[in-house]
Amino acid sequence: MTLNKILSISALVVLSSLTFADEKSGEALFKINCSACHGTTGGMDMKKRLAPPIVAVRSHYISTYSDKDSFVNAIVNWVAKPDESQTMMRGAIRHFKIMPTLGVPTADVEKIAAYIYEGELDKPEGLDEHIAKEHGKKGGMGDGEGKHKKGMME
Repeated sequence: MTLNKILSISALVVLSSLTFADEKSGEALFKINCSACHGTTGGMDMKKRLAPPIVAVRSHYISTYSDKDSFVNAIVNWVAKPDESQTMMRGAIRHFKIMPTLGVPTADVEKIAAYIYEGELDKPEGLDEHIAKEHGKKGGMGDGEGKHKKGMME
């Protein structure tokens, strides 16, 4: 196969994946771009985690940005330019360091943020115990009933 054919095929694959990315849901985009660090893998064993679980991120953000538009804007702004002075999770920054800039298109981040705001997010095993121990909250994160309860600290 010639180099031109290889480059042409590669370009088509990239372009088609960009087209399909526009059609992906916020949940699918979260799984592709965010879950490796913010998912449930590793439970609450901080040696096995790269970042705080997304359900914890949601609970911190939603307490300040309670409506969907302001929540989505806050997440989009953070992902575009993570800034330690603007963090809502100082403990996470101390433990995991600052999130790197990812280069995810803004439209995709908006879909991801909307999913985080209103989606059914999984809690890693041991999260409620971690919240109780580290933050003195009984009950930890919500039980998943309702739009926000699963992500709110009680």
